[in-house]
Amino acid sequence: MHAELTRVRRAFARLVSMRRAVAVVVVAACGAAPPQPVASSTTASSSKPKPKPQPKPTDKVRERAPVDPIAGLAPVPDGGDVSWMVPGKLLLELGGTPIASPGGNRSMEVSILDEAGKQVRVAIRLDHARFSGWIERGWLLAVVTREQRVSTGPGALPMGDIRVALRPGARVRRVAHKDGATHVRYIGALEVEGWIPDEALADAAPRRRGHGRIPAGRRQQLVTPGSTFRSEPRWASATLAVVANGYLVDVVGPTAAEGWNEMAYADGEVDVRGYLSLRDPPSRVHRTKDPDVPPVMSTPNDKVASGTCLFSRPNGDAIGYVVGDRDVQLEDAGGGWWTLYVDSPWGAIPFAARGPSPAALFPCAPVGALPTPPPPAPAPPVP
Repeated sequence: MHAELTRVRRAFARLVSMRRAVAVVVVAACGAAPPQPVASSTTASSSKPKPKPQPKPTDKVRERAPVDPIAGLAPVPDGGDVSWMVPGKLLLELGGTPIASPGGNRSMEVSILDEAGKQVRVAIRLDHARFSGWIERGWLLAVVTREQRVSTGPGALPMGDIRVALRPGARVRRVAHKDGATHVRYIGALEVEGWIPDEALADAAPRRRGHGRIPAGRRQQLVTPGSTFRSEPRWASATLAVVANGYLVDVVGPTAAEGWNEMAYADGEVDVRGYLSLRDPPSRVHRTKDPDVPPVMSTPNDKVASGTCLFSRPNGDAIGYVVGDRDVQLEDAGGGWWTLYVDSPWGAIPFAARGPSPAALFPCAPVGALPTPPPPAPAPPVP
């Protein structure tokens, strides 16, 4: 009986001990952090942030700090960069009423002040007024920054004496882009169309002088617009250049092909040597021209002082100023605002001006930005 009682007590003690162990395990499990699932390689790779696409070597990454629209109207110092554009559709402010292109393709000098998407803000400096406006980038001309041969395709490499090259300072219109090269059109004494590397172009460059024809000491030939320089002495060969606004070329020498001569032309912007036949039908040329219909200009009826501020609209931003005391067309817009018309390549542009009277319109030209008027002529001596 005593032995049986001892076995029961031992069994009860083991049962109590097992219950305590289970309780400890449960408590530990409740207080521990939940186990983390092991991510598969697919999950881990998909959860990583995708890297941002890097610009391709052919992409144009433009980083330009905006320039104050009034301060940026000051004349460009000697050696400073300038840009050129064909007068296209113009905005005095983003979202404003567009001013239509006057037509023609004659370029004008400007400076780039700011960019917003495909829009570029440029400083326009006329003799009688300076102001800024927004144009589409496509109206900007590119500038050739180094002497560069022009090829017939983005991968072609012209070699030998038969060539056409554009020189630093030549201004070209961008036509297309492919594989790190730009299809350009140059119009000067000759018209040239072809491909050059992107790195040979810029939006701005210093002014260059001396674009006249370079004498070569050879016999000269009078030619007509449309006369075509070709890569070989046959009509089906590639076009190198077409005579646009020039009339004299240099005769290098005759060729074996009947009616053909090897000829050349060079000036400060273009250099070409190829084959030309006076029997070859003329090619089409674009040529530089003014608008077919001259834009409508203003009818002056009042006089304003030099430095008078030009606003984009009443209560709008100051974007320009008058240069010199000028006769202008002025209309009262009410509330101390006036409509002041400035003649330009786009015709008469209506700006807003502010002041109590035409003789007291507010100025905003920076100190030293306006040219100093000449001193008055001395009075004639009294006889």
